[in-house]
Amino acid sequence: MRAVLALLCCWPLFVIAADNASSLPRIAIIIDDLGYHRSRGEAIVDLTGDVTCAIIPETPYGPRLAKRAARMNKEVMIHLPMETASTRPLDKGGIKDEMTHPKLVTTVRQAFIRIPQARGLNNHMGSILTAEEKPMQWLMQELALNHYFFIDSRTTPDTVAEKIAMKNGLRSAGRDVFLDNERNLNSINKQFNQLIRIAKRRGHAIAIGHPYPETIEYLQGVIPLLERAGVKLVPASELLNAPPMMAAQQENEQKPDA
Repeated sequence: MRAVLALLCCWPLFVIAADNASSLPRIAIIIDDLGYHRSRGEAIVDLTGDVTCAIIPETPYGPRLAKRAARMNKEVMIHLPMETASTRPLDKGGIKDEMTHPKLVTTVRQAFIRIPQARGLNNHMGSILTAEEKPMQWLMQELALNHYFFIDSRTTPDTVAEKIAMKNGLRSAGRDVFLDNERNLNSINKQFNQLIRIAKRRGHAIAIGHPYPETIEYLQGVIPLLERAGVKLVPASELLNAPPMMAAQQENEQKPDA
């Protein structure tokens, strides 16, 4: 904690005060990979503020953490394993390019049965699958049937996932910053500064992190200071893009009668 506070003392973004909290740029912090480690998962769920909890369904502590998160009014998502180009094996309950349509749909439905608190989904790994249009179309059709949202973790520059989500009428978004690809406080601090810069330029930004001890320590120190940084932490679902049809409908509803 002392290391975190030392970083914050020299963090120039924290000297900016906001006059109106409701008009602050908004950030979402999604913590992926929850479910394998009980105490780290609980530390994430217990963080102050609207941290979004992305849970891998077929994990030992996933359902328990989802219930705890819901009791604490934390937003819960499915963190669904998807086929990757890396040598890392696919987690249990994941979807692959070779799956048939019925098998993929059954796998997705089973994930939401196991984590019924979830209202949306993002991809775990997926550098192969999120670049494939056919399985992404099947996935987004299934999510649309149940009015779930989708957030693209953007694990490959070739991803088509968010584009196909929008085409299927899903409220969706994509990750802007990974907080902890490098697991040290200085690197996490640098990435968090980048998150704030994007939010202040665009009005909102989404970060993804993981339940590493370094990330937990950093967030425990930084979250209580966010409004002093001139940003507001919100659930990820508050930063979703409306699909084109929905946006056009809302625009028409706002137009005065001729």
